[in-house]
Amino acid sequence: FQMESFFMDKYPVTNAQFDTFLKKSNYQPSDSVNFLKHWKNGKISKEQENLPVVYISYEDAKAYAKWAKKRLPTEIEWQYAAQTSDMRAWPWAKNTENIYREEEEITESLTVFKIKGIDPVYCNLGNGKIDPIGTYPKGRNPYGVEDLVGSVWQLTNDLYKSGSYDYIIMKGGSYYNPTSSWWYVQGGPRELHYRQQLLRVSQSFERNA
Repeated sequence: FQMESFFMDKYPVTNAQFDTFLKKSNYQPSDSVNFLKHWKNGKISKEQENLPVVYISYEDAKAYAKWAKKRLPTEIEWQYAAQTSDMRAWPWAKNTENIYREEEEITESLTVFKIKGIDPVYCNLGNGKIDPIGTYPKGRNPYGVEDLVGSVWQLTNDLYKSGSYDYIIMKGGSYYNPTSSWWYVQGGPRELHYRQQLLRVSQSFERNA
């Protein structure tokens, strides 16, 4: 298998970077519901500047990338940049026998899996508090890419069609562990090969913290 070479950003896009994009591009989303909902009166606080930007949609992310003369990675590009040629399950090590999945039965028809055994120096384990980029340098992979898991869900570029609905794939897991929306998404860091579908209902539906 071969693919064309490409560049990958070291960190997720921050609130400060997205703010610069808005000021210089005058971008306005076609559907503005929940757009940057965490900003107060359209402005970010000093404490938010280096946090990964959230409450944006697929279209918002693509607009930022185009303005920055970049693009979202395809799913397989994200996969390769994250796993490297070692095809590792987690960014920081090829062999991680101490990491395991713990089943939690929510209902008779729904069981979720919580990741256990990760040293907290490598990533956010799902404590519900979003971290500034670069908080876990020990969690970088051999290519030097950081915040690949346990930061914010990361959007990829590919749009899939099942015949009844459209979806995109998110990667990496999240700092947030939901307590009531297991049907949609599970939280905490996720293995690099984990695929999370994000249904394309509307832009406002996609915008979450």
